[in-house]
Amino acid sequence: MKTYGRNTIYVNFTEKELLSMTQEEQNKKILEILPTIISYHEANKLETSYLWDYMKGKQDIQNKEKKTRQEINNKTTENWAYAFVDFKKAWQLGKPIQYVMLNDSSNNEIGKLNQFVRFENKKAKDLLLYEDILVAGRGFRFINFDDKDEEDEAPFSIININNKYCEVIYTSKLGNKQVFSMLETPMQQILINEEGQEVQDFYSDYTIYLKNRAIHITNKTGTLEIVDSKPIILNDHVITEWYINRDRISLIEIGKDLFDDINYLESLDKDDMEQFVNAIMVFTNAEVDEEEFEAIKELGAVSIKSTENRKASVELLQARLNATDTQTYYTRLLTSLHQILGIPMAGDSGAVTSGDTGKAKLTGQGFTSAGIRAETDETMITMCDYKDLKKILKICKETANSGITDLKASDVDIKLQRDMSDNLLVKTQGLMNLLASDIPREYALPIVNLFSDSNAVVKSMQEKFGDQVSQQNPNAGQVDTTNPEDKINKQNKNINKTLETDNQEN
Repeated sequence: MKTYGRNTIYVNFTEKELLSMTQEEQNKKILEILPTIISYHEANKLETSYLWDYMKGKQDIQNKEKKTRQEINNKTTENWAYAFVDFKKAWQLGKPIQYVMLNDSSNNEIGKLNQFVRFENKKAKDLLLYEDILVAGRGFRFINFDDKDEEDEAPFSIININNKYCEVIYTSKLGNKQVFSMLETPMQQILINEEGQEVQDFYSDYTIYLKNRAIHITNKTGTLEIVDSKPIILNDHVITEWYINRDRISLIEIGKDLFDDINYLESLDKDDMEQFVNAIMVFTNAEVDEEEFEAIKELGAVSIKSTENRKASVELLQARLNATDTQTYYTRLLTSLHQILGIPMAGDSGAVTSGDTGKAKLTGQGFTSAGIRAETDETMITMCDYKDLKKILKICKETANSGITDLKASDVDIKLQRDMSDNLLVKTQGLMNLLASDIPREYALPIVNLFSDSNAVVKSMQEKFGDQVSQQNPNAGQVDTTNPEDKINKQNKNINKTLETDNQEN
């Protein structure tokens, strides 16, 4: 099955136009366009189910056919799709998304916000949502007021929606803003057939979420009918679509042809080994019937008659694939996959060469390139998370005693951390050089990317050492008159000496 991303559904009116209608007009409009939306949704659902099965190991190699010696037909799944999805999850969101302050005005409220999202276990839910995106190209999240009987302190609920059963519908007009969302709920009922027997009947209910109300629609009788509608107190879109590219194409779809080629190559290699072990016997100038051949296989030996004119012989028909060629092709496929999907490829962990340490090793194994590619995903993830953040803050402000009253989304910076410790010596060397050159700490710290919240670090240092701290030296009251260039050279010598010591130990 070939797939090329999910269908994005558009309507030819805007949210403002829809909300300006009466409820009766809205209902009529929704029922009018819903069959078309459902047809696109069913296509998306079919492809999404296929991609989830593929990630779990139910891959196209299971349909492999063999025209000769059909009894030897191995179907091996080398599940690189799962491995790559699992790595990207850990690489991109192994550490939680952090909300950090952009200024000092709302630091306490941001702390409260991070406390709330921790109560809602947002880290785990972010991982699962990103997995949805990697496997099927998109994920969906539901955010609304928390149930009153919930014991946690957060006034909101964060729920990930199964990406097989949800759609977000956008306007085709300028801006392509969200108009409403649709959530399908698979249902079943017991019916009595003509013979008086009970049979199961499957149908779907649909919930349409406008900004101000949720419309419940059923297909129980085979015809779409509105059952009821309820107001949405939040007065906002409660469902957000998460994606990292406009076509909603997944990591699995991008690498699928190469995944299939690797499976096919491994299966053929296994066929080849089995055919070598079970080689065909060739009888020359000797006649053997089926009964005699079965006896030969059982005894493991054969006796044949030969004359001077007609020499009889028995040989095994043996031919094998060239292992060197197949391994070269396999390596080429795997290397292409790593490069196309932006996944670091672990190198040989044996001998360490002079250029195989520090930044050179990270670059050679693809971690530097993967980090650059990951920044694109981070930008899109941050865009989607900001939409959710606005709703979270809105709920907090409308909830009494939440502790968040003034914080705005524009006060918050969303940080994704991969690994702040890689190449640590070079980063600290760069930081010391910047500070020695009289670059203020609030500008120097973000450049070297040592901390997720550089502003918090600067503020902490100011609280500890006072506002009159020298930019070059954190010890208050001391004046450093050393030439900046001399200090930089001295720092570089010390760090290079440390690097040389580490290399010798390795």
